[in-house]
Amino acid sequence: MPLIERYVLRRATYVFVLWLCAITGTLWVTQVIARLDIVTAKGQAMWTFFLMTVTALPALLQAVAPIAYFAAAIVTLNALTNDSELPVIAAAGASRSTVNRPILVLGIFVTLAVSISYHVVAPASLAVLRELVTHVRADVIASLVQDGGFRSVDQGLTMHIREKSPDGSFSDIFINDDRNPNETLQYTASHGLLLERGGGSFLVLQNGDLIREDRTDGETSVVHFGTYALDLSQIGSPDASAIYDARERSTLYLLDPPPNDSSVKSGISRIVFELHNRITAPLYTLVFAFAALAFLGRPRTNRQDRSFAIAACVLFCVSLRVAGFAAAAISDNSIAAIPFLYVIPLTGIALGLAAMLLDARLSTPRFVEVAWDWMTAAIQPRAASAGTGAVGEP
Repeated sequence: MPLIERYVLRRATYVFVLWLCAITGTLWVTQVIARLDIVTAKGQAMWTFFLMTVTALPALLQAVAPIAYFAAAIVTLNALTNDSELPVIAAAGASRSTVNRPILVLGIFVTLAVSISYHVVAPASLAVLRELVTHVRADVIASLVQDGGFRSVDQGLTMHIREKSPDGSFSDIFINDDRNPNETLQYTASHGLLLERGGGSFLVLQNGDLIREDRTDGETSVVHFGTYALDLSQIGSPDASAIYDARERSTLYLLDPPPNDSSVKSGISRIVFELHNRITAPLYTLVFAFAALAFLGRPRTNRQDRSFAIAACVLFCVSLRVAGFAAAAISDNSIAAIPFLYVIPLTGIALGLAAMLLDARLSTPRFVEVAWDWMTAAIQPRAASAGTGAVGEP
């Protein structure tokens, strides 16, 4: 690769990594907040929290990488023009491919990386995340050892422990069991202790009351007990099996899923959509590459306004990506709409490639220039008079 191409590639890669880290870091904070709520509510260790946030990163990166590349392509091409490097390269006799090639090389690399993530890395990491979340939500004992506050241990089951003693016992325990639609059970005890016997876990309540409310006849009964053992295996277990979605399965698995898979039972359309989406989603990186080169790859002088070219490029790419999201939403429920997953990005690639190869001059529409000139002429006198008035004030 010639020196000029290596220079452009190095500059574009630097901007791409910068944008990728910035956008990923911003979105990662939202993931951290969501996972932090799960972990703190269930009393898990910081290592579990860190592992959950890390396993969510591949799926985040595959969505952010095309956007970061698009921003890097625009920033790099615009900076080359601002520094008069594109006109100098063209004046030296170099063809447009001298600048186009490194931008496309970076785009192809990002496309391949995103494709690998969609087919292999992200499904594996999301499967690990699913196992972690299932384990955390089913770890009843870890929830119990956290004193203070009301904790939702299971659907319809709430527990509260005021204080944990140094010897491992609990004091002032309240349990509300609303899982049975026909009755509600409430346990109150002054003391309690966790015991494991025969492979099972039990919460032994001491000196308390059991309040049973029968919803069918509206009767309520209160039973005082000296000792009562609550079987925690009926609530949840850390060995609970995770139920995986189609996004959490590898491509090889989705090509031949077993008949008892939950995604197959819920409908084969979900698996078909996931397979086609993994093929077409990475193509938008190439759409952004050809669009950026078509709108901004031509050498321009500093006297030529590039803001309209940048705005047109952004509008073109955003419109195609929004159309792609709409097609994906429809295809998720209807297999008949799946061809649009291919038509939209391939159309964008074809238009951008044709404009680049034909060396089409994408100029600003005449009516836009007239409107801009009129706006500028109307605003400048008012801005000047306002500035003069502000300076003249004591």
